[in-house]
Amino acid sequence: MPDTPVQSRLPLPEEAPPKGKIRVKLICPLYEIAVLEADSVLLPAVDGDILILPERAPIFFNLTAGRMIVYNKGQKPISFFVSGGICEVRRNLCPVLAWGAEEEKIDVKKIEAQLQNAKNVLKDYRNELGKIEVASRIDFYQKILESLKG
Repeated sequence: MPDTPVQSRLPLPEEAPPKGKIRVKLICPLYEIAVLEADSVLLPAVDGDILILPERAPIFFNLTAGRMIVYNKGQKPISFFVSGGICEVRRNLCPVLAWGAEEEKIDVKKIEAQLQNAKNVLKDYRNELGKIEVASRIDFYQKILESLKG
């Protein structure tokens, strides 16, 4: 194998969105849920909701289970429920890495079934790390159901 400079093996940086916009990527461990360009995005940070606007200084923060809302002038906001995760905002790029996410158009019966399934799975888990992951899914589903009732 010929020697190649390290720089040629590095991925190219993602192109920034158009001026005045933010590129929001909602990503879960197994798949990418959405890639949207927005005027602003509201995220459920651990220390309270945070509104991200274009040209914001870089920031890195933890997410809690809650509602993520993507805003564009003249359009209806797009809403997702996200579980805990992380977000790093830089150069008008806003990747949201969440353990789980659902679009706001939610089938309550499906969420209730997933919640019951997660509770059943938790009983049988012997691995502590697995228990923590399943417990976070339970919290996520419960938060969705609470949000829909309130």
